[in-house]
Amino acid sequence: MKTKLLSALALLPVLAFAQYSNGGLSTGATASTGVAAPAGYEWSEVQRNTGNTTESNTNAGYTSTYNSATTSFFLADDFVVPAGQSWQVTSVEVFAYQTGYVGSTAPFNTLRFSIYNSDPSVAGATPVFGDDTTNRFASSANTMLYRIFNAQGGSAPGTTRTIWKMTGNAAVNLTPGTYWFKYQLQNATTASGGFSPGVTIPGTRGLPEFNGKQFNAITGAWTDLIDDGIPDTAPDYPQAVPFIVNYSVLGTNEILQYDNRVVVYPNPVADVFHIQLPKESQRTATVVGVYDLSGKLVKTMKYAESYHVGDLPKGTYLLKIDDGKNVKTTKLVKK
Repeated sequence: MKTKLLSALALLPVLAFAQYSNGGLSTGATASTGVAAPAGYEWSEVQRNTGNTTESNTNAGYTSTYNSATTSFFLADDFVVPAGQSWQVTSVEVFAYQTGYVGSTAPFNTLRFSIYNSDPSVAGATPVFGDDTTNRFASSANTMLYRIFNAQGGSAPGTTRTIWKMTGNAAVNLTPGTYWFKYQLQNATTASGGFSPGVTIPGTRGLPEFNGKQFNAITGAWTDLIDDGIPDTAPDYPQAVPFIVNYSVLGTNEILQYDNRVVVYPNPVADVFHIQLPKESQRTATVVGVYDLSGKLVKTMKYAESYHVGDLPKGTYLLKIDDGKNVKTTKLVKK
């Protein structure tokens, strides 16, 4: 799934640091039931579609861990290196929680991952970096997010599912193309497994382009990540895997900032879209620039409740959100 692309726009021939995010997790500091998150924290709430109060997603997360010789799972999803760029990948970041864990440091101390040149569930895919056995874990951090169900899920907001971010070292150059990222976590004791929440967009159970997959390393079977929904009659929705790729790219001396509080919806968009921004960027001075993948500015819009792009051709664009102090970028697909 390709929802957020942070990339340097080609202005000056210098090396710049950038991040690619495959999607956010935060849904804000107040749950749909009105419950406020603890000070300094935000919720990552399982979603309903906007306006639908009778149907909901049912999965808080998907198994992404090695638990034992008989229980071993990986998750995978795709990302794109745009035409005209070469990424020097230095590290990756993944997200997971362990229900009921109360430690002050992450319960996970092992991160195995690989990057494939195509969908690893299809014969012929080849890893261009990494493998299923080497521990590339470098560090971990508390994301200050709690994973919760919504009211339809039958439980009140709680703090038993702290979402942790695990970083793993990488060293690979990627030329333009579509790649797949596959990973597995393991905790210190393997006595209890962990779960990775799916990409979470407020008011959306899933998007058509979501295509995350789970691999059972014991049986060798791949399955699509699908949320069956509540109640049983609710339609199924595909899910995506959140991860971040940190890289350097020849392009500009401008540092583009990843912020998982920035959410664009609907995405893809036919005409009108909205942007969820952190409070510090909700300013009348904020400007939203729309760029094509060659780096050309095609439209400029002032901060507003909604944005109109019906006049743009179909395709993929970069949104550059400049609040005067910080520059945040994300990806927009015009359908």
